[in-house]
Amino acid sequence: MDNNRRNFLKIILIGGGTFIAGKVLGPLFSNSLINPPAKDKSSAFKIVEDKKVLSIYDNSGEEIFQIDKES
Repeated sequence: MDNNRRNFLKIILIGGGTFIAGKVLGPLFSNSLINPPAKDKSSAFKIVEDKKVLSIYDNSGEEIFQIDKES
């Protein structure tokens, strides 16, 4: 059997297996590694996003910062 053909088939099989394993196991790892755990409600700031503005409130409910989204 030709060594070049054997190496080519080996690379194709390993690459295909890696691709399929990534598709199957990817969603499991992406949720646990990329997304941080949910914060509890005792955070110091509350962020409210609207179609026009992004507002940040402190824990007493007073608005401390506002960003307009429209240019």
